[in-house]
Amino acid sequence: MRKLFSSLFVLLLAATALVAQSGEDAYKDARKAFDKYQVNQADTEALVEAASKIDMAMQDAAMKADEKALMEAGDIYSAAINEYIKKRTLDATAKDRVIATPAVKAAKAYMAAYNVSEKKGNKKKALKALSDLQANISNEGIYAIQDGGDDEKYYSEAYTAFNTNLMVADFLNKEGGEVTITDDLLKQDKFYAALAANQVKDYDNALRLMEDLYAEKYDDSSIYANLHSIYLQNGDTEKAEKILFEGREKYPDDTNLLFNEINYLLKNGRLDELTSRVEQAIQKEPTNMSLYATSANVYEQLYNKSLEDGDEQAAEKYYAKAQGEYERGLKQDPNSAQMTYGLGILIYNRGALMSKDLEDLSSDLSKEGEKKYNALKEKVDAQFALALPYFQKAEMQDPNNRNALIALKEMYARRDNYEVSGEMKKRLDKIEAGGENSDSYFKKNGM
Repeated sequence: MRKLFSSLFVLLLAATALVAQSGEDAYKDARKAFDKYQVNQADTEALVEAASKIDMAMQDAAMKADEKALMEAGDIYSAAINEYIKKRTLDATAKDRVIATPAVKAAKAYMAAYNVSEKKGNKKKALKALSDLQANISNEGIYAIQDGGDDEKYYSEAYTAFNTNLMVADFLNKEGGEVTITDDLLKQDKFYAALAANQVKDYDNALRLMEDLYAEKYDDSSIYANLHSIYLQNGDTEKAEKILFEGREKYPDDTNLLFNEINYLLKNGRLDELTSRVEQAIQKEPTNMSLYATSANVYEQLYNKSLEDGDEQAAEKYYAKAQGEYERGLKQDPNSAQMTYGLGILIYNRGALMSKDLEDLSSDLSKEGEKKYNALKEKVDAQFALALPYFQKAEMQDPNNRNALIALKEMYARRDNYEVSGEMKKRLDKIEAGGENSDSYFKKNGM
């Protein structure tokens, strides 16, 4: 049993030695391949092999602490990013790299080499290599952003690249090296790092970088928009409002900030402040139907609030303004189903509010009560009748307008016209199941 244990122990030691040896062997193979590439830089396969082998070597603890291996790794990774930049210069869509994130890996290797070096000359070499690398670290981040699309992987790489360049600049300043990119470009890298962090929902780092940029008075409106969003997510409404309004004052023509302000005020029910903001947005985007709908919705909410407060005069004023906003949108686009339906639902909702009083009157069975009930019912029916043509027109403009179909189904059922109501239900069921209505019911039936 003791012999077996001893044998296993020897095998374990041998295996450990093999792992250590494999790291050194990988380093040697990387050097050979890289020497071959340096003799003939058209031999990119040699560079691929060098990068692959040095990647293996850098997994070994002994190699990670070896000054020569680290400098060799930095040089190989630097050559890899240079090769990638050459490809991108010839073809902006090229994504195939010798190895992933070579500039970041080169920077880390050179900084590690500096830290383990004992000779001043070697330290200077590492700092010089870092200085020469800086522009390429930025390029690596820019390419990642350009390739991003909907793939978070690229934005994560972009953040790492730009943030690494900021670390390299700090490292060079601290150790007496030369920062080869300007302060403006460094701030730009910080800005891109913040945007990339925000894109991958790394809000802690995004906030850290955005607040730095804000303190440095970096001139970009998205700093304010993103800080507003992050503060809201963190539940800090006071900071969120302050930064938003400050951004709006500094960038009065920025549409993104304007829409953020509209959404913020709308969410917080600050309707009186909203109307002027929405009007500004309409002046900037006069063909945006959603803005007219938002404006009309604000006025309708003010109309409802005035009714609750018992101020009928103000209610009538706001109702007229809401109606006017839908009509203004229809002047811009007479075929807008959104505007047509919106105007119909405004009229319908007014009838629905009026019908609530019918419930109170229905319990009064006196002759006077019956008279009041019938008079009000006539007004309610007339109000609903005013809305019907707008729902019909919205269906004609867009046979798959879900909201219009719902309204028509209910209105025809209310009129005891179950045939048309049933047809609206069929059409509604069809689009709910993922299908489409190929034509308009009311166009087809001449209504």
